[in-house]
Amino acid sequence: MPAGDNPLNFVSSTPRNGATGVSLNPRIVLTFTLNVVDDTVWANNRNQIRLFRNSNSIAINVTRSTVFDDRHNIYVRPVNSLRPSTDYRLVIQPGLTGNNGNTLGETVTIRFRTKAGVRPEE
Repeated sequence: MPAGDNPLNFVSSTPRNGATGVSLNPRIVLTFTLNVVDDTVWANNRNQIRLFRNSNSIAINVTRSTVFDDRHNIYVRPVNSLRPSTDYRLVIQPGLTGNNGNTLGETVTIRFRTKAGVRPEE
């Protein structure tokens, strides 16, 4: 498939980069300029996102919506609750691909800190 003219760019995240007081069980929303959940790119894209605490990889679920208006969004949830008052780093790798074949081409890092408190029962 030839690459389209429109580049793939990262638009925003919820929580935003540098956020504090983030939930211990966050639903992270990543928004891009192109469709990043099309069946032609999804198998690749769901493996282009990682979550870290220091150098430790944290297990995550990476999902998409079937709603047409959400085709620019990827959703990330940790498998287990995060630790309170802890810094995390979500990394989007440069191989993330839009439905037109263009890749992100750069690493995007989103840093956030969880809220203080007691870790919920698991």
